[in-house]
Amino acid sequence: MDDRTRSLRAQAHALEPVMQVGKNGVTQGTLELLDRELRQRRLVKVKLLKGALGDDAGKAGRKGLAQQLADATRSKLIDQVGSMVVLYR
Repeated sequence: MDDRTRSLRAQAHALEPVMQVGKNGVTQGTLELLDRELRQRRLVKVKLLKGALGDDAGKAGRKGLAQQLADATRSKLIDQVGSMVVLYR
């Protein structure tokens, strides 16, 4: 992990989640809101609720969903701890 990533992880520690991804999963509205938040704040924290994972409720499901959010918003996945995801653009 480089110094920039380490610094962003430290900054994200104090952040509150700007949104939650729930039972509807990743929708167009979710991506639009996340895109807007990334443009305004650059560093955001997102909480993944259990309902968002569907049948993939395990660790692999959370990681896949986190990467899907990063790819769809052209952002970088900085950190993921449990159901909390930190993205940066």
